[in-house]
Order: sequence, then structure tokens, then C-alpha cells
Amino acid sequence: MASSMSLKWCKKNLQKYSQPVYELLQEENPDLNMEVEDCVDCCGLCTDVPFALRNNAIISARDARGLYVKLKQGTSFMTKPPLPGTYAAVMMDSRMGSKEPAAGNAER
Repeated sequence: MASSMSLKWCKKNLQKYSQPVYELLQEENPDLNMEVEDCVDCCGLCTDVPFALRNNAIISARDARGLYVKLKQGTSFMTKPPLPGTYAAVMMDSRMGSKEPAAGNAER
């Protein structure tokens, strides 16, 4: 499934804290859009805690494991089926053809 989510990583932060998280997410989600930049303009943060930018929002944690958990929760929508009644579920049903009987054709 194509994703509109992107992750940006600070090169310095990768070297200091986040490299294992980056590699694990890349392995688990090869279609995830991830970029490594020399600087993501989060001065000071890159030397303090592991972090990444998810769709330009800062996601940080105390350690690499915490960052992985937060980022993994944010990518779970790509692997789990959509919740019934949501727009994504309706769109998926319309593409696959609904397998539910029509309201007028229900068995009694």
C-alpha cells in the first residue's frame, strides 16, 4: 500500500542515537518514504535525544526503543486493515466489491 507518510532523519542524530531505528523501519516497511538530511533544523535536539520528523512533525523519545515504538504506532495503519465504517474501509470495499448482501436482499 502506498503511503503519504514520510520520515526525515538528521544525519548527526542517526550517528548518535537513531541508526538502529532507521534500519529496522526500513527493513519492516520498504515502501516507507525515508530521507536522511545533513540538517533538519532542530538545532540542539539532534545531540540530546533520538528523534525523526514524521510529515514534518517532531517525534522524539528518551531512547531508541521508545522512538521505534512511537514511529511503529504511526505506521501501523499501513499494515492493519482499516476500521469498519471509515473512509478507507468504504474505499477498499468499493474497489474489491462488497461481499455483504444488500439491505433488501437479506435472508430472514
